Amino acid sequence: MRTAALIKRAGVTRDTLRYYEREGLITPPVRLINGYRDYPEQVLAEIRFIRLGQSVGLPLQIIRRAIPYLIAPQPGCEELREVLEAQMRVLDEQMDKLRSAKARLSKWLLANRAAAMAG
Repeated sequence: MRTAALIKRAGVTRDTLRYYEREGLITPPVRLINGYRDYPEQVLAEIRFIRLGQSVGLPLQIIRRAIPYLIAPQPGCEELREVLEAQMRVLDEQMDKLRSAKARLSKWLLANRAAAMAG
């Protein structure tokens, strides 16, 4: 698959695609005689996997380690499960902090509204 088709189907920019390639996150393309890159179809799944991992807060170094499981799934893989469970804990902590911040903001807003009505 040529670069233009891949970035359109994957919904990424050319710079993002080149970055993934430089970082070894995707299967390298074959170079055609004219110098154009020809990506295997599996790269689309790899990019979607990378984007999914990023969307749930996984850092690229963790995603890189998980890509082989995308290519050759290992049901019940303990390493992958541990990474996912650790990320769940991170997200739980972030959600707790956000709930606390929201509660503080709510109190400040109520106090501000009360002061405006009294004044």
